[in-house]
Amino acid sequence: MLVPTFTAHADLHRHHIAVAVHGPLATAAHGEALLDACLPIPSTYGLIVNLSGITIVTDTGVHALRELAKAVTAAGHRIAFVCAELLLRADLLLADLDRSAPLLDAEEHAWGIVGFAA
Repeated sequence: MLVPTFTAHADLHRHHIAVAVHGPLATAAHGEALLDACLPIPSTYGLIVNLSGITIVTDTGVHALRELAKAVTAAGHRIAFVCAELLLRADLLLADLDRSAPLLDAEEHAWGIVGFAA
């Protein structure tokens, strides 16, 4: 089975970390890898997770995203998920991912949600 890749960058001006997921998010190991890629977060930063590059997502993958949101908020940070792909975003909404964190269609829409004032 293929493995996901993660691309991360820090926006020093807006105080957030953005992590893009590419490939499958199907197993518990994929979820653990995503958690490792996203944490820890600097104390004054939020997290944006861009899911637009996901090719396959399973119930286990959605559970991993919920657990990520739980871990990030428990650590005192803000989180938002982004998915520009309409059909994938609809599947994630049907799976109630937006109950864990906002699920938006563009990273620009998440900046005000996750960013902290400098």
